[in-house]
Amino acid sequence: MEITLLVVAMTALAGIERLPSLRFQPSRFFRPYFTTDLVYLGSGGLLLALLVRALVLRLRSQAGLPQPMAHGGIPLPLLTLLAIVAYDFGGFVSHRLLHRVQPLWELHKVHHSSPTLDWLATYRAHFLEHLLRHVLSLALLLLLGFPVAVVGLAGATYTAWAVFGHANFRPELRFLEPLLITPRLHRLHHVPETGSRNLGTIFSIWDRLTGNLLLRTTPTPERIGVPGELDTYPQSWIPQLIHPLREILRNAGEARGIGSAA
Repeated sequence: MEITLLVVAMTALAGIERLPSLRFQPSRFFRPYFTTDLVYLGSGGLLLALLVRALVLRLRSQAGLPQPMAHGGIPLPLLTLLAIVAYDFGGFVSHRLLHRVQPLWELHKVHHSSPTLDWLATYRAHFLEHLLRHVLSLALLLLLGFPVAVVGLAGATYTAWAVFGHANFRPELRFLEPLLITPRLHRLHHVPETGSRNLGTIFSIWDRLTGNLLLRTTPTPERIGVPGELDTYPQSWIPQLIHPLREILRNAGEARGIGSAA
């Protein structure tokens, strides 16, 4: 069920992006750095997600934690909706941390480095960011005692909506925005000048409650990328794997030097 949902979402959006009447701006299917993002899809988006899920399940089983949500008599549709809300809240918290904590921002720059938004750009993220996001949302639901099948469906729904949010999709769907994040809103998050806004993935309520929601349309063409590093941030997988770690170490060294001088 989970894999089917993701495959259908990715296939549908990849097809929609080929239709000139529905796509936000022209872009080839095999656009620049397609292979780079394909590696991110296989490594962080799929393989790491499966490994983290297996590990968290094993730890919960060994700890013998109760599963109150699994035995509380809550109807399955409502239980699934609650799981999706909780999963998205965990994603919002981790995304907020990625923007506010400097070492985490260095990792998150990889995701913002994409010069193109489409279904595949969703998965461009340093493996340590993938790890943080998978662990926070997944662990939250499992610790709350949601059934494994419901957690899996919530995670698949979250990822499918993230793919939709990154899609090269023209229709604005403003009628959804009182509740949901649309591609129009998430596109603003990738514009350098408004990159700290619209941090939600599924629900817009988290940004609305924190005064962080921005409602407007991105002009086209509009360059996206890492603020101040649009033309300099590395674009290949290996350099992107190393660059954030090097920057974190450099910043830590400079902070120690300043502390010593003081």
